[in-house]
Amino acid sequence: MIQQAIAARIFPGAVILATRDGATLRDQAYGTTMYEDEGTRSVGRDDIFDIASLTKVVTATAALRLYDLGELTLDHAITSYLPAARAQYVTVHHLLTHCSGLDLRLSTLRNEGAAGIQAAIYAAEPVKPPGAHLAYTNINSLLLGEIVAVVAGLPLDQAVQKLVLDPLGMHATGYCPSGALHERIVPTEWDDTWRQRLVHGVVHDESAYALGGVAGHAGLFSTARDLERLVRMWLQGGAWADQQMLREATVALALRDATTGLRTDSGQALSSGLGWMLDRANFMGAAPKGSFGHTGFTGPAIIGVPQAQLALVVLSNRVYPQRTPPPYRHHVITAAILEELLRGL
Repeated sequence: MIQQAIAARIFPGAVILATRDGATLRDQAYGTTMYEDEGTRSVGRDDIFDIASLTKVVTATAALRLYDLGELTLDHAITSYLPAARAQYVTVHHLLTHCSGLDLRLSTLRNEGAAGIQAAIYAAEPVKPPGAHLAYTNINSLLLGEIVAVVAGLPLDQAVQKLVLDPLGMHATGYCPSGALHERIVPTEWDDTWRQRLVHGVVHDESAYALGGVAGHAGLFSTARDLERLVRMWLQGGAWADQQMLREATVALALRDATTGLRTDSGQALSSGLGWMLDRANFMGAAPKGSFGHTGFTGPAIIGVPQAQLALVVLSNRVYPQRTPPPYRHHVITAAILEELLRGL
């Protein structure tokens, strides 16, 4: 199935990692980093990918750690933490569940620079009543990242490192990867409309790039092994190694549908928890009830199935060489992989 996807040019390469109770079910790399013969190589299991919107889950995890520490309150208005923000009726909970009513197309601001983007997100006001409408927009996680940085008293990259990456031992994960990691990083896309070069080793998301590569909604690079640790911590009720990273009650709260009855502009009903997409409404209906996960524009997906203690990580660079293929074909493959795994358990 993966080889067929590569032949169909859905993506040039991929890494699949699946575990059950921490035991490996599948750990394999496929294909090459690019289609061209010159400069390409075989994908390795420890290769680093731009994980795009999977960054949102890491930001949410950092925020929930601050919540458990009593430093962040979910039902407080975001202006409690960001006084310069104008969205005074939007709460932290609204940001985590994508029902803030905020709708700002960040990609249109890429030429405004960091200062212009910052000014725009702080000036944004809801276009629909907060809590009444579901809209998956990057501004929610971007503002959440701003709050995490303020509450932690650290720049966002350092806050995420301290709150999530270091405790989980996600040592290959981070923003703005160093040049020493360049050979392990899978190229993302040929950008011939803005950057005029191959996007390789720098964040693909234009607004995150304009912000210097560090943002709440995008910017992280990671490996399948590191991301499996994140999913497994959530499967284990917030426990990792010898510590309780998140309270069990917080995990239960985050994996509960918080958007029942809400729909998007297109009429779609998505089940959203705190930072996670939930259940069968996601992953082409393959994820059973109680499951959680997230996807990213560049091709990654992570899924946790608590009832089977199954963690699945799929990494690909599906936008290579450019984002011309239909955007959801790689999700069909992820869904098929999940169904195959569940049948085998």
